[in-house]
Amino acid sequence: MLSSIIQPIEKEITAVNNQIEKHLLIKSGNLKSFAHLEFPPLNKSIRPALLILTARLFGCNPEKAVPMGCVIQFIYMASKVHAAISEKDSDYIRGNTDPRDGSQFPVLVGDYLYGKFFYFLCRDGQLNFLGTLSELVCTIHEGGILSKKSEGQDPREIIRKETAELFAVSCWLGASLAGATEREQESMRRFGLNFGMAYGLLEQGGPAGYVTSYCKEALAHLAGIPARADKSVFEQIVQKLSGSGLAATRMVI
Repeated sequence: MLSSIIQPIEKEITAVNNQIEKHLLIKSGNLKSFAHLEFPPLNKSIRPALLILTARLFGCNPEKAVPMGCVIQFIYMASKVHAAISEKDSDYIRGNTDPRDGSQFPVLVGDYLYGKFFYFLCRDGQLNFLGTLSELVCTIHEGGILSKKSEGQDPREIIRKETAELFAVSCWLGASLAGATEREQESMRRFGLNFGMAYGLLEQGGPAGYVTSYCKEALAHLAGIPARADKSVFEQIVQKLSGSGLAATRMVI
């Protein structure tokens, strides 16, 4: 479990989860009734956790990073909902069939979740990040297109687009929120990218050698960050991922 490692931001992670749950409630009911929003425990928190931990690393009050943690999680959830939609409308037959298994409702839910990330940016006056986040969404969906045409595609390129870039932006965003230098922001972005590659490879059952290599690369970029009180937390997270293998992606955070 990673709960002991990220205990310092437990309150903020709870706040992110509570806000997410609040915004899943609409007049028609809970969005969980219209799309599959069940994720492995770690995937409910790992991306916001990295953003909040990065903001804290550079001296930002972690509570101020909570809304952006929600933004990152909404993007993750929306992308996963859209990625899981059946390519054939005929796979869903109206009647007693679960609406979550069709295409119409999940498409709408995914669009709704993307709308929520934009709402949070507007509400909290963070529209300066809109360009980066919009480009991120495009990159994630480019990865989805590649995965549908996977023949002859490098699986690592798909993982980079679908998974790793979101980790990279999470870490970069936390550093940017905290006012870190451009060099520090780039170091954290590269840390997140390599950590995300290792994470994505584990999810896909990729070669252990590649996972180890990306974990080492992540730590190398972290080494460029000046010594700070919370720096060891990132080292522990990487070591936990590297040492636990596939089981790490199924952990309760």
